[in-house]
Amino acid sequence: MNQFALIENDRASGIPLRVMVIGLILVVVNAYWISVNDLVRGLSHNYMSLFSNAVFTFFVVILFNLLLKKLAPNLALRDSDLLVIYVMVVIVTTMSGKRTNRLISILSHPFWFATPENDWRDLFWRHIPAWFTVKDEDVLSGFFLGETSFFAQPYIKAWLGPLFYWSAFTFVLCFVLFCINTIIRKQFTEHERLTYPITWLPLEIGRDTSAFLKNKLMWVGFGIAAGVSLLNGLNVFYPVFPSIPVGWTRIDFPDKPWSYMGGTLVSFQLFFIGLSYFMPLDLAFSAWFFYLLQKLIRMLMGMMGWRELYFHEQAQGAWIGLGFLALWVGRRHLKRVFIQATTGKGKIDDAQEPMRYRTALWGITAGLVFLLWFAYKAGLSFWVLLLFFGIYCCSAIGVTKVRAGLGLGFHEILQLDPGRTMVTAAGTRVYGSRNLTVLTFFYWLNRDQPNHPMPNQLEAFRIGEQANINNRKLLWAMLITLAVGIPVSFLIYLSLLCSLGADNTGPWIVGIGREGFARRLQMWLSNPLGRDYVTMCFMGYGFCVTGFLLAMKVRFLWWPFHPVGYVLAISPGEMVYIWCPLLISWAIKLAILRYGGLKAYRRAIPFFAGLIMGDYTMGGVWSVISAVFKITTYHMGWHPQLPQ
Repeated sequence: MNQFALIENDRASGIPLRVMVIGLILVVVNAYWISVNDLVRGLSHNYMSLFSNAVFTFFVVILFNLLLKKLAPNLALRDSDLLVIYVMVVIVTTMSGKRTNRLISILSHPFWFATPENDWRDLFWRHIPAWFTVKDEDVLSGFFLGETSFFAQPYIKAWLGPLFYWSAFTFVLCFVLFCINTIIRKQFTEHERLTYPITWLPLEIGRDTSAFLKNKLMWVGFGIAAGVSLLNGLNVFYPVFPSIPVGWTRIDFPDKPWSYMGGTLVSFQLFFIGLSYFMPLDLAFSAWFFYLLQKLIRMLMGMMGWRELYFHEQAQGAWIGLGFLALWVGRRHLKRVFIQATTGKGKIDDAQEPMRYRTALWGITAGLVFLLWFAYKAGLSFWVLLLFFGIYCCSAIGVTKVRAGLGLGFHEILQLDPGRTMVTAAGTRVYGSRNLTVLTFFYWLNRDQPNHPMPNQLEAFRIGEQANINNRKLLWAMLITLAVGIPVSFLIYLSLLCSLGADNTGPWIVGIGREGFARRLQMWLSNPLGRDYVTMCFMGYGFCVTGFLLAMKVRFLWWPFHPVGYVLAISPGEMVYIWCPLLISWAIKLAILRYGGLKAYRRAIPFFAGLIMGDYTMGGVWSVISAVFKITTYHMGWHPQLPQ
């Protein structure tokens, strides 16, 4: 029996009402917790694939449940109930934090920051639909300057419409991703036998909580990581305590030719060393190898006077390539699903899927019709809509397969959004000012993707399957979570911003809007770009290299380079932060396998799980203190943009 062995009995379990109530309470609590730390303290819980707030909440609920088993056994929750609560917290975390932050920033920015100098009024104001944004100057004044109540009549009235429309848009988009996951789940899980490494920790704890908590090696790892976090946290308040530098340290090489490589961040985060232990060796090796290789290429090209290397464009083509190749590999399964969904003559058993294939296909169709109607009413041309959502879905499938198969611990995918891809490839003239303006309002959705909803949804279905939870009931639990969590997250953020003032909460609220409108839209409209064939060639090059590496990996067992390693190395914001702990974890895992074999590897798993749990638990304590008392505490490197 492997680590994903079924728990409970042979019959798929339902979800009791009290579990849903507890889960929804924790959904609201986590939405507030994430929002306060993200907005006030600059601390993000959802940058890593394994969300720190979800693990911390799961661990706390487990401890309370163990106490209930001793004091009132009849009130204790089942293992599957605990995992349902974990899944609900994960799902709300995909929508809370930076994603909510960025939408509000985009909606509030263009009217407040318009000046005679930037000429936004004439450039693009006429293209902004009044129904999905806020333009009232008095409302925006209270929002940016603070010391007002969001629930005062003028503010809630101005924001109610945009809040409703964008909540509906976000919910329907997530529902479409649920439907796509339903269709591809069997291909990924049963045909390709992907292992979903990110689900290992919650499933291992849920499978046998007592055994996990009694493992001495786990507590050794837990003690090391928690001890480091405790010391570093105390050092923030009392400098007399020593600190152990595990956060980011920037190393610069001032002399040429080394300076052409740019700065390098070195870190030793224990939680990421633990996460990386569950990654396949070939991926871990390829990721740090290609990262160091691209540094060497930068230096060599700099020596020859070639400074523009088009790594962003290669990454755009490579991520699209990963999604396209995932669909190509599963084309036979997709064909059978389509036949069964449309004619009912297929031979695929979909009784255990989160929904019937026919329902999923109609769900995708109806959802896309709504999304296309929404964007069309906003002013986007129909062909631009199809291109945008085509690139978005292709990239989403790519990152989902990478997560499902390789357990990638971090995937920021910074500024590789469909809008940028479309403009860098074809220029601005082909789209026109209206399309470019409305596309900017979707920048919040794709600016970066560390907490992409689609891989988390598929991993939730994997947890349901392995924990013997009825996946159809689990789907309803996740949909209810989103129906509650999305508007609640918006309300919490807007309430905090009206109280504190967006201008007083750090660079994010103003900064993301500035990225979208000043650095992108204003530049696109003031200095129109033509079709860039060089950019298109490098995007195609990234696509082809990914395909070549995948073909070599499939055909030859000895081939050491994984295509995902190449994609991560050239993507902005991926390996920059994690290459060092990934290298350390890879070296440790390689040594264990080489000198101790598979048995030693399995015996060491609890230690690395302990590193994750210790860092996340102690870090969660500091985070709760930060949220409750509104003070700055140690944040263990959960936020890549704030290296310590």
